[in-house]
Amino acid sequence: MKLSKTLSVVLLAGASVLTLSPAAIAGKQPSGGTSAPAAANDQNARIQALEDQIQALSDQVQDLKRSTGDQYTDVQNQQAAAVKVTLANGRPTIATADGNFTASLRATVQFDTAFYFQDSATVANLTPALGRDLSNGTNFRRAQFGLDGTVFKDWSYSFIYDFGGSNGAEQQGRVSAAYIQYNGFAPFQFRIGAFAPYIGLEDSTSSADVLFAERATPVELSRNNTGGDGRSAFQIAAIGDDYLVSVSYSGSSATTAAVFDEQQAVNARLAYLLYSDQDTKLVGSLTGVYEFQAPGSVAAAPGATNISLADRPELRVDGTQLIGATIDADSLLIGGAEAGIVWQNLYAQGGWFIYHVNRRASLLDDPDFTGWYLQASWLLTGESKPYDATRAAFRNPKPANPFGFGDSPGIGAWELAARYSVTDLNYDQTLTPAAGGVRGGEQKILTAGLHWYPNSAVKLLFDYSYVDIARLNASAIAASAPYPAVAAGADIGQSYSAFNIRAQLAL
Repeated sequence: MKLSKTLSVVLLAGASVLTLSPAAIAGKQPSGGTSAPAAANDQNARIQALEDQIQALSDQVQDLKRSTGDQYTDVQNQQAAAVKVTLANGRPTIATADGNFTASLRATVQFDTAFYFQDSATVANLTPALGRDLSNGTNFRRAQFGLDGTVFKDWSYSFIYDFGGSNGAEQQGRVSAAYIQYNGFAPFQFRIGAFAPYIGLEDSTSSADVLFAERATPVELSRNNTGGDGRSAFQIAAIGDDYLVSVSYSGSSATTAAVFDEQQAVNARLAYLLYSDQDTKLVGSLTGVYEFQAPGSVAAAPGATNISLADRPELRVDGTQLIGATIDADSLLIGGAEAGIVWQNLYAQGGWFIYHVNRRASLLDDPDFTGWYLQASWLLTGESKPYDATRAAFRNPKPANPFGFGDSPGIGAWELAARYSVTDLNYDQTLTPAAGGVRGGEQKILTAGLHWYPNSAVKLLFDYSYVDIARLNASAIAASAPYPAVAAGADIGQSYSAFNIRAQLAL
């Protein structure tokens, strides 16, 4: 169509030029003896006609330009409205060509199987109230499905629902994330809704990317109180290639039933990529948490506001908590420092935390508790853990040769991993609790494992843990046949081993 219009214009212009004959220009008199004034008038008429034709041609050219421009704009609009569908790493993603609107399906499924090896004599001598008989079994730790993406370029969103949970410890079926975020003032991000606010290095590591089945207990103590999945929160973060700074205000879990006074807390994290080259990434991270309002336990204002520090022993097929301290308190302060490094196919990370509890309406000393962990891994097949600048944390390796047969056989990525963690929730435990002593217990866990990544979506863990609990009973427990009485101050600690297997799919 464009070619035919252009050709018509050219032909018309050529014909018009040919009509301007030398005789007409020179004013040659035609036969018949027409007078000079008449010939001049005829010549002027011809010139005016040619000028009119040229103006008409110019108008047509302008119309042609406008039509071509409109067609180009229409094509651009059609291209912008086009939808692209991709399956990067197995994750279905729908996006407009201009990238202003995206939607990605998300799924994380973690199926755990665990076996506990306990001293039967120790278990038999403890009353059921202490809950020491751990159960072998299976559990869907997470079964998360949802959607995340962007709208109108500067807004992002996420909605993830979790159908899994920890046996005996968490409601199964709950919102894991439901938030909106504004990104129009880069590098700042403004997020509100239900999500896991950034608190620390291991805390900010995705649940699909953590080294073992669970994070170390010292990390979980802060997550359990003011962070973790599904936490009602508002967060401001500034994120660059080598830094992350975040401050968040958080309440209780978004799906928790109403309590008399919901907890309130401020969480802060500062992370910086201290060194980076092709083979090495070294990151440091600082944590600060201030829970300035503990959850109320009764409707009346003078009622206790309890702060609890407790966790399961880094495996949740059985939901029993073997250490824990619950204190009537006004506030909780948590400070922590962590560092992680990747050098080629070696990875190491560690952290130390302190937990300071301010008692409520009490003359007793305020207790301090501590915890720390060290973990490391060696990728036998040579891959390296990538650094994720958006979280200032490390991720699972991507296998260089995914597992498979046929023309390109591969074995995936194989990893040896180890961790040692210590959590001390004792404070003046030689004293009776009435005098301010806290017998929360000390937990030491050594974990070692062999991990297989057949491809970038599937992960299999084979882990062994040795758990040692040292704890004195806080208060006497009466005899209950066939179990004997347990005196206050009696040793109720124990040691045991556990073996667990996790099968994970993360898209």
